[in-house]
Amino acid sequence: MAGRTYLRWTMLRRLLACLALVTGLAAVGAPAQASFAEALEQLEIASSQSDKAKTPAEECEARQQAARKRGLKPAPCADERPVTIYLPTVMFGPDRALE
Repeated sequence: MAGRTYLRWTMLRRLLACLALVTGLAAVGAPAQASFAEALEQLEIASSQSDKAKTPAEECEARQQAARKRGLKPAPCADERPVTIYLPTVMFGPDRALE
């Protein structure tokens, strides 16, 4: 009888582990689909807004025209400089030693 009790508890543990694995995989898969649908909606919104978006030169020209209509001296448009983003790398001990 001791062997049967052992097998019963072992199989129960394995069955519960399998159930936990399957439910975990289902939980991981479900939000991915929902976020994919939300991402598509955001993409559609962004594409519709990008059609209406003005270039920086057009925006500056519109500001200058508005200033002229109000009787103010229009400010000159500033040249846009590119933005440089520096992301330092994460180096572990051996990588730093070789640097």
